[in-house]
Amino acid sequence: MNGLTRRARRAGARACLVLAVMLGANGCAFRPSEIVVPGSGVSGPTYHLTIEFADVLNLPPGAKVFADGVRVGRLTHLSLVDPVSPTAAEPARRGYVVADVVIRSSVRLPEGTTAALRQETPLGDVHIALSVPPDANGAPLGPDARIPLSHTTPSLPIEDIFAGLSTFIGSGAVTDIQSIVDKMNAILPKDPRDTARIAAALGTDIADLGDHVQSLDRLLDGIGATVDQGLQHNQPMLDELLTPYGAQHTIDTINAEIGVIFVLTALGPVAPSLQWIAPLLNSLDGTVRAAVPILFGAHPLDLDSPSNLKRVVDLIRTEIIPFVDRGPKVNVVGISAGPRPPSALSPDEQTDRIVQTLRMIGVVR
Repeated sequence: MNGLTRRARRAGARACLVLAVMLGANGCAFRPSEIVVPGSGVSGPTYHLTIEFADVLNLPPGAKVFADGVRVGRLTHLSLVDPVSPTAAEPARRGYVVADVVIRSSVRLPEGTTAALRQETPLGDVHIALSVPPDANGAPLGPDARIPLSHTTPSLPIEDIFAGLSTFIGSGAVTDIQSIVDKMNAILPKDPRDTARIAAALGTDIADLGDHVQSLDRLLDGIGATVDQGLQHNQPMLDELLTPYGAQHTIDTINAEIGVIFVLTALGPVAPSLQWIAPLLNSLDGTVRAAVPILFGAHPLDLDSPSNLKRVVDLIRTEIIPFVDRGPKVNVVGISAGPRPPSALSPDEQTDRIVQTLRMIGVVR
């Protein structure tokens, strides 16, 4: 027994020495996460796929891969792709993560398959979920195929979800919702039948709008065409209006129009005080009808003709003198009415004096 014990001890020491040498030689490349735990791998033959993610936060090494809720593979390796600055030969590109996975050979994924990072439970591990689109009819993904970044979705960390939920609850949003509901209850009628009638009317209006949405489309198209035509045909004028000079000119024009309105408003009280002019202007209609043909005829103020002189005499005798005698009297000092003074001239004498005056100034020859 003692010999066997000594031989066992020596064999154990040799094994420890060999293990220490191996660990010392390969310690920098050894990754415990790459060791597959029994029962956590994928049984049977597999093929390799590459998936691009914008980030893989909280994705553990050896994460599970599910396809439509069934486990079909596992994560084998993660690698980073650095961002690229824009150059003349290559456009800018942001960095991303490349996930290498192995998929069971019996599972065939068509082209267009999408990948997302999800969690089974709020505090569970993150896994890779593959989804096949319903209308996917492409060829199946072969070994070493790649799911691009445009077909992947990163997971929202549960910490962010809890932070947003705490902000929502602690910021008073729940109280605001309760206040909104109370205000809506206060606005709505007390009788539920009135509320139902209002809802029915709104539903009818919305349904009618939906049935005639083409009319609304034509209206919007007309407005858009009008705006487009106005901008295209009046672009030079609009460009001038948008300059500093045009803007100042527009402001000055508006101010001038406002000033005119103020002037007209200020002249409003003058109108009642000028009502006495209306009878005077009405009484001048006959005089104007007699004088205009003489002044603006073919030969204005041509009194050589007997008929022309007769018209002037008739105008003075039948229109002007009666108007002065019996028409409205306007005197700056006062207004008076009474019998004609005894010394007043007769109409014939007044006519002769007016004609003599007209001859003195050259109107009548």
